[in-house]
Formats: sequence, C-alpha cells, structure tokens
Amino acid sequence: MRRRLWISLIGSVLVVIAALVYNVATDNTPVLGLDLQGGVSVILAPTEDASSEDLLVIRDLIRDELERRGIAEPDVRVQGETIVVDLPGVRDQQEALDAVDVSGVVELRPVLNFSDCAPAEAAAPAPAVSGFRRSAPEPDSDGDPAGPDQPVPVNPSTAGAELLPTRDGNALCVGTAQGTGEVFVRGSAETTGHTGWGVSVDLRGDGQAVWNNLAAQCYNTAPTCPSTQPGLRGQIAIVLDGVVQSAPQVNQTNFTDGVAISGSFTRSEADGLSAVLNRGAFPVEVEAQEARSVSASAGAESLNAAIIAGLIGVALVLTFLVFYYRKLALVIIAGLIVWGMAVFSAASFVSGWTNYALSLAGITGIIVAVGVTVDSYVVFFERMKDEVRNGRTLKNAAPRSFKVTWRTIWSADLISILGAGILFWLSVGSVRGFALYLGITTLCDLYVCYFFTRPAVLLLARSDRMVGKKAFGLEVATA
Repeated sequence: MRRRLWISLIGSVLVVIAALVYNVATDNTPVLGLDLQGGVSVILAPTEDASSEDLLVIRDLIRDELERRGIAEPDVRVQGETIVVDLPGVRDQQEALDAVDVSGVVELRPVLNFSDCAPAEAAAPAPAVSGFRRSAPEPDSDGDPAGPDQPVPVNPSTAGAELLPTRDGNALCVGTAQGTGEVFVRGSAETTGHTGWGVSVDLRGDGQAVWNNLAAQCYNTAPTCPSTQPGLRGQIAIVLDGVVQSAPQVNQTNFTDGVAISGSFTRSEADGLSAVLNRGAFPVEVEAQEARSVSASAGAESLNAAIIAGLIGVALVLTFLVFYYRKLALVIIAGLIVWGMAVFSAASFVSGWTNYALSLAGITGIIVAVGVTVDSYVVFFERMKDEVRNGRTLKNAAPRSFKVTWRTIWSADLISILGAGILFWLSVGSVRGFALYLGITTLCDLYVCYFFTRPAVLLLARSDRMVGKKAFGLEVATA
C-alpha cells in the first residue's frame, strides 16, 4: 500500500514537471489575448443596406473563418452598423486587413466552352445589337476590308461569358452568375470521407429552385451550360472573388435536401471547399473602413493588478490555513505549487493546439479556481478532524475521510466543469475564455487532489511524527 502511494505521489509530480520542462524548452507558452499583448482592431462596414440580423450573421461567419485560420481568440462584435474585429498578437495593419478579408460572396456560374470566351476577348469593344456583335473589319476574298457594318453572330445564351482562373492555376470559361451561396444553409457545409473526400451542404428552402434551375440546364447540357467534354454532363462553377474554387459535374436534375460534391479531392481541398461554401452565405459584402493598432499597456496594468490581488489573496488564505491546519498546511502549499505548474502546462498546450488565448477573463477564471482547489483541501481535512474527534487515529482517519470526501469533491468539481462547458458552448469572446480556463483549472484540481494530495496525506498520516501530537489543531490518538 505504501509503495503504491509513493508511486502515485512521485509519478504525479514527475508528469507535471516533465510537461512544464517541455513547454519551457520549446517556448510553448500560453498565447495572450488582445487585452494583454495588444494587436490590431479592424472596423468593417457593409457595402449596402444591411439589417441587424444580417450583421449578426456576418459576425458569426467572420468569427468562424478567423478561428479556422488559427487566429488566437478573435473578438468579433457588432457595434452599431459596423462590425469590429479585434485580432490579438497581430502587429501589421495590412496583415490584419488580409485576415478579415473573408466576406467574398460565392457565385454559381455555368461552365462554357472556351470558344464562347475567345470571341469576347478578341473582338474590339463595340455595342451588341439584337444578338449580334460588331467586330473589326476583315479582308474579303478580294483582299478588301469587309464593310464596317458586317455583323458577327454570337450566341445569346453565352453573353457575359468570361475566362476565370482556377485554384490549380488553369482557367475556365464561365457564364453569368445564376445564383449565390445564399442557396445553401448557413454553416451547413462539411467535409465527408465515406468513399473518398468530398463535401456535403444543405439547400435552403428558397434556394432549391435556384440551384435546381441551374442543375437542370447543366444536366441536360443546355446551350447555357453545355458539355465541355464528350460524354460528360455540364458543370457548375463555384466562384469566389473571381476564382473558380470547384466545378463539379451535375449528375441529376433535382435536388431536395442537400448537395453532395465528390471527386478526386484531398482532405485539405475538401476542407477548403467546405469553408468556401460556408463563406458564401454572407447576406451582404463588407469592407474594411479602419484598422488601428491597440496597445497592451492598459491590459498589462490590469494584469499586474490582478496578479498582485491574486497573490495577496492566496497569501492571506495560506496564512490562515497554516494557523488552522498546522503541519498539514504544508500539503496544501505543495499541492498548490503542483496545481499551478499543471495549469500553466495545460494552458500552454491548449494555446498550442487551439486558437484560444489567455485574456484577463481567463485569468479571472484561474483565480476563481484557486478557491475551488483550496475548498477541496478544506473538505478533506475537516472530515479528518471529525474522525479524530471521534477517537480514531490519524492513520485510520485519513483513508476513511478521503473515501467519503472524494465523492463530494469530484461531484462539486464535475458541476463546475459542466457549468464551464455550458458557458463555453453558449457564450463568445471573453466570457468563453473565462469558461475555458475555469474548466481547465478544475480538471487540474481533480488530478492533483487524487494523485498528489491523497497519497501525500495518507503517507503523512502513517508517519510517526504525526502520532500523539497536535498535527492540525487536535490531539491525535496514539492507538
């Protein structure tokens, strides 16, 4: 029994120290939020009239895209008729403007033959009249120029065709847009991998008719969406910011609930297309109006004040615990040190694996969790004191007390974790940071309590130094 306790005690400390050494050696420290490290704040405004609901939709889509790009805890909020985006850690204003340039609207355009684009590029600028386009004079069979009024017939169904680049560096001839990303349910696009990587996206009720109209043209290889290769149906080009992101072939005429896009995609290509389809759900376009740098000086002052207040509070609590629990307070002090190292490593790993930064709100969550951790010791030790008052030896009281109080401790911590999880799920911005670090620190409390505090107290209770003396304010029985 004693051997297992030592293994748990030493092993838990070694795990925490190893994680701390790894993070320090690799310079993997918690990413700080805008209020602590500064950054850039960008103000976006819609290019046309937008309702408050439109602005909220754009806010959510911009936040999702920035988080997907790995921007650490961006703060995106609606402020009046504008959207404010705070980017922590970004120093260059142009970098910030590029980061928030995510509001391009997806267009759905039929793919045409290259010959439909060639005349438009070769012809001299001239007005089109009744389905005919005037062209530059050409020599006739006798070498004389043709008359200036000689019409060149063009296909009315391909008017407005243009050549656009594709993501792989090629080009496609596409017709005019017949729909936008608004035909899709916002945020419904996701990567699939059942029989190869692909993308599935849901159709909105009012978007089915728009999509099916274009799909029927391409499936039936109508002049507005012809077959560009023998044996193939027509293709729908998914265009974002003048670049063809994908051009899937249409294999059916009618779509009801959703659309599945498959092909020779890689995982990253499928993820990129999903993001494009979700980006295409912007109800209106927005553009940057202002970008300004934000200093971390105010946040640094608040951080210093929070640290000083936290240290004073912890010092007062520890002073009381030393006076109240005597020698057992050493276990609390050692446990808080181990817990602090575990919290630092956990915060470092979270910052490295995700895009959540440590802000003042997160520090508030950590300070609150100090009280939760100390409370675990108080519950445990008070139960031990009750057992000793009833005449039990400390050696018998310690394991019995932990067995009883462990259910109370993990139940209370579980409620705290569930509350933090719900708050994290329902909230955004700084409140989410508070919930995240409250949950992380509470998990660290459970780890330290079971793998460090339990064996430390049980081993100390078996020590001869704790027998017959006032170990923690009470005379301990010797038998």
